[in-house]
Amino acid sequence: MTFTRLAIATCDGFHVCDHLARSKAYVVLEIHNGEVLSRTVRTRATTECGNHTTFVDMLTGCDAVICGGIGEGAAVSLSAAGIAPLVTTQHLTVAQAVRAWIGGTLVTSGERVCLCSH
Repeated sequence: MTFTRLAIATCDGFHVCDHLARSKAYVVLEIHNGEVLSRTVRTRATTECGNHTTFVDMLTGCDAVICGGIGEGAAVSLSAAGIAPLVTTQHLTVAQAVRAWIGGTLVTSGERVCLCSH
């Protein structure tokens, strides 16, 4: 039996955000044996890039976060908190990202790129 709390960075509630630190919200799913048990949304008061504390604190309890881009500093902050940053290589909706992750087909990159040159 595996239990995971997975977060997905989003700016519009529908698509995976292309940059974690600019996300307006995180869809947090509790998944057990491939089944989504619950879904909540955690919103941020700021989308200021470089403010890692707010999103690391918001993702407390999550095992991983899916996003479309991440800077090295954010990746280090998340890893130190025990949260795996998963950078997708495709433009996906939140639903597509969840299906791909559950199905083991989510394609990720180890590249750490901050899209706003921060």
